Amino acid sequence: MKAALRGLAGGALSLLLALLVLGLAADLLGDPVSRQIGPEGDGAAAAALRAALGLDLPWLERVLGPMLAMLRGDLGQSAWLRRPAGDAVAEALGVTLRLAALAWPMGLAGGAALGLVLAALPARLAKLPLMLLAVPGFVVAVVAVEVFAVGLGWVPAAGFDGLRSLLLPAVLLAAALAVKLALILQDGLRAIAQEPFAVFAEARGLGLPRRLLAYRLLPASALLARFGSLQAGYLLGGALVVETVFALPGLGRLAVLALQHGDLPLLRAAMLAAGTGFLLARFVAEAAQALLDPRPSSAVIA
Repeated sequence: MKAALRGLAGGALSLLLALLVLGLAADLLGDPVSRQIGPEGDGAAAAALRAALGLDLPWLERVLGPMLAMLRGDLGQSAWLRRPAGDAVAEALGVTLRLAALAWPMGLAGGAALGLVLAALPARLAKLPLMLLAVPGFVVAVVAVEVFAVGLGWVPAAGFDGLRSLLLPAVLLAAALAVKLALILQDGLRAIAQEPFAVFAEARGLGLPRRLLAYRLLPASALLARFGSLQAGYLLGGALVVETVFALPGLGRLAVLALQHGDLPLLRAAMLAAGTGFLLARFVAEAAQALLDPRPSSAVIA
């Protein structure tokens, strides 16, 4: 648990440094005032907006001021949406959290089942799912929209209108998670199959279901919990493709739009939310690893 807490503290420091670097590189995003008003807009309106966003302050205050305000809970004002950045991110985060809450358990269950199947296959055949990961996610999402939304009409093609709008995106995210988890899990299951207790269970003539669940999947539960918890964090920031294809107003899509509009406060708030989610998921993963498998390990969770 101490190692998990140290990892959480180190990750939080890294996130703050990344946000500071983002502030230092703010000029690379362009001028949000000219984006909003236009190059030929009213000079007085442009000056007022620049003052409201704090863009008329000295460079050092523009960089450090938002960081200090963020530590006080003030995420600033979105230049593009003309509203508090924290409120916009909270709304987008709600959509992404619902999407992740649907996708994560499906992916976890599917990955465990597929991992058991792959572990029972010859090693060469068990690597075939790697071909699925080679297919770009954008292509898979577009094909799924054409088949299930446009062709069959089972789900909406785009937009957010409740749970039904999240079903197909959640299934696509869950499928990607299941394949990744299965490929990692099957390696662990093959190693466990060579352990003396697993060999002894097979020699005793125990039934296949009991051997798979009690003598394979249960010993691999630490690996399942660690990788599964990490993927929950990745889902918060990694749902960009499906949010873009399905026009879902989630956190990933909001971050892309903030970048396109040069909206630094909004981009900073989105990055903070996604980074915090990943850090919490990593903490849970390391804590679960320590509880389920307390043996010393040199493995590092990336």
